[in-house]
Amino acid sequence: MAEIAFISRILMFCSVLVMLLCSVGLVVWGAFMTDSSYDCKLKDVVFNYNSSEPLAGDKSNMRSWIYSTYWSIWGLCVIAAIIAIIGLIAAIMRNKAVTATFLVLLIVVVLIEISGSITIWSKRGSIRRLLYRFANDIYATSSLFDISVIQNIYQCCGVRSGGWTCPNNTPCDTAVFNSVDNAMMIAGIIMIPLLLLQFFIIGFSALVLRIEPRVVKERKRGEEVTNTDETWSS
Repeated sequence: MAEIAFISRILMFCSVLVMLLCSVGLVVWGAFMTDSSYDCKLKDVVFNYNSSEPLAGDKSNMRSWIYSTYWSIWGLCVIAAIIAIIGLIAAIMRNKAVTATFLVLLIVVVLIEISGSITIWSKRGSIRRLLYRFANDIYATSSLFDISVIQNIYQCCGVRSGGWTCPNNTPCDTAVFNSVDNAMMIAGIIMIPLLLLQFFIIGFSALVLRIEPRVVKERKRGEEVTNTDETWSS
């Protein structure tokens, strides 16, 4: 039992360390994305507050969606990094209370990640309609700067229907959504191994909590027996 508890703690420590590195990496990457030099032209399109309606409303909805998604993911990564530090402390200290606290916090984070992934996937249709409407409205309002940026970034032209159709090129409404949809798919693929890693950590932590108290009791009982024998022998 003692060997199993020791191995479980080693595996727990290594897994939590990987979780910490992944969380810190995502936090740094998220901070880099907020830099003004990252996708500056696309930011100039979405964060232009001087567009005419209905394009202005589309951009406002896109900004709300970007802010809510970005800060939710970035904040969750920060929390995951903090919880991972608690997990490392629990693995090193061999403290049952700290390990239990880490386990509860990690389960809460995993549930939030799963519910968030389901929510984003369920909103896929709404995101499609928003991006289609945005691409159509930049042509409807003849926003030449937005048109040039979108066409250069996504290598597209026109929309599926309307006055700005380009039969020989990919429509911009389709190209914009496909790009965002691919990014969401990549994020989902990355999330799967992270969730599996966290499930392994939960298993190792639960195993430690299950086994180690018994090991301590057995040690205490062994010490009591030894003390009793010494008393009778004296």
